[in-house]
Amino acid sequence: MNDDWQQEIERVEEECRLAFLQKDMERLRQLWSKDLVVNSPFNRINDRAQVLNLLERGVIRNLSQEQNIELIVRRGDIVVVMGQDVVQNAPDGPLIARRFTNIWSAAAGSWQLIARQATHISG
Repeated sequence: MNDDWQQEIERVEEECRLAFLQKDMERLRQLWSKDLVVNSPFNRINDRAQVLNLLERGVIRNLSQEQNIELIVRRGDIVVVMGQDVVQNAPDGPLIARRFTNIWSAAAGSWQLIARQATHISG
C-alpha cells in the first residue's frame, strides 16, 4: 500500500467514479468489498451484489458525475471520504446534487470501499 495514503485514496475514488460511469463490473468488483453496503439516494440499502445487478441491468446509471471531495480522514485502516457530487442519469435529465460519504478499508495491500451513503440535496 502506498505510504502516501491520501493520494492513494484520491486515486481509488477517481477509479471508482470512472468504473461506475463505464459500467466496468470487473474493476468495481476489485474496488468494492464483498461486504459493501450502500445507503442509496432512493432510501434503499443495497449490498454489493444488488448494486452490481442494478447497474448491470441499467436500473441505475450515471451518464455523468462530477465529484468534489471536501474531507479525507484516516482512522487506522479506515478512511472516510466526504463531499458533494452532481450526477445526470439521462441525456435530457436534470443535474442532481448529492452529499456523499464513502468509507474505505485497507485490505490485502489495497483499499476497498466498504460503505457508501448518498443523499439528494436541493439547490
